[in-house]
This record gives sequence, C-alpha cells and structure tokens, in this order.
Amino acid sequence: MWTPGRRFVGGMTALSGVFVIVAAIPTRWFGPMPTDSYVFDPPRFSALWIERTIVPAVALAAVLLMLVGLLSLFRRDRERMARWQHWTAIVALIGAAVGTLATILLVSAGRGANGDPTGTLNALLGAVLAVLAFLLLVPGLLAWGGGYLRGDRPVLGAALVGGPVVPVLVVAASIALDVGESTAGSLPVVAPVAAAVVIVGRDLWRRAG
Repeated sequence: MWTPGRRFVGGMTALSGVFVIVAAIPTRWFGPMPTDSYVFDPPRFSALWIERTIVPAVALAAVLLMLVGLLSLFRRDRERMARWQHWTAIVALIGAAVGTLATILLVSAGRGANGDPTGTLNALLGAVLAVLAFLLLVPGLLAWGGGYLRGDRPVLGAALVGGPVVPVLVVAASIALDVGESTAGSLPVVAPVAAAVVIVGRDLWRRAG
C-alpha cells in the first residue's frame, strides 16, 4: 500500500499555510455582496457564493493538512525528544485534533438552514471544542517549540512558539490601541499562523529522515 513520504507531507503542510491565507481573505475583496433574493441563492462565483462554498472547504483542508503535518513532525522527531517535550507535543496534537473536529462542526453548522436545530447544536459544540483546542494547543506548542529552541532547530522552534503567540499579541495590541475594523479583516491575525505552518512544512521537506 502506498504511503505518502515525509517530503510529500511537508509540501502539503506548507500548502495548508497558503490555504489559511485564502480562507482569511475578506469576502468583500471578491466583489460586491449580493442582496435581496440573491442572499438565499447567490450567483456562482459571487462573493457570497465564495464565502459559503469555497472558504469553508479551504479552511477545512487547511486544518486537516496542518494536523497531518504536526503528526508527521512528531513521528519523525519523537525518538530524539526529551520526555517533557514528548508529552507536551502529545498535548498539542490532541489540541490540534480537537480543533479539527471543531472546524468540521462549525463548517457543517454554516451549511445548515437558518434555524436548523442540528446546525445550532453543531455551532455550539464547535465553539466549545474550539475553546478546548485553544487551551490544549497553545501551551502544548509553546513547550514543544521550546524544546527545538533549546536544541539545534531554532527556526522550527520559533515557528511552533510564534504560531500561537504572535496572533494573540496582535489581537491584544489591536484591543489596547482601540484599532477599528481593518479592511484586511483577520489577515493580520492569521498571517503568523500561515508563516509558521509553511516553516514546519519546509522543515519536513528538508529533513525527511
């Protein structure tokens, strides 16, 4: 049975960084938003159609590929990890898996009809799981990345540490400075995450063994 090589996984992981950026592009950049009856049946390739059809699929592909990339990174380096780094990496992976499930639930909730009880339940459960994923993923990545920073992989370590930390700092700075809504939407927040994912993919590509 064919199994993907680590270089292939590295390339797909780096691609997920591009997907993160695409999913965060403000919908208005794609054109004017349909109104009236077009809200319920937007024209194909219109801004609203892209928001409802393309963006959820791209976001789901991004989180799935990121999870696969982190799993591949763990499998490659686990024998060389200290015990504390090994277990914190597992915590991060659990958080990533929970975050993936949360994304699936939120995407399915968005596709449901307005007022659908199942869609509402999925949205609530997805939000709860997203908070749990954040609580697991952030400290897990900080410790996992810290192990690389203390070793001979400072760039990889900086990516794992900076991926969750920099977006939090960007949000905190925006609140502290009372910055209004930006035309760039959430791009400033997700850009560090995308950069971190690309670095992880690059490391998997270069250090396949």
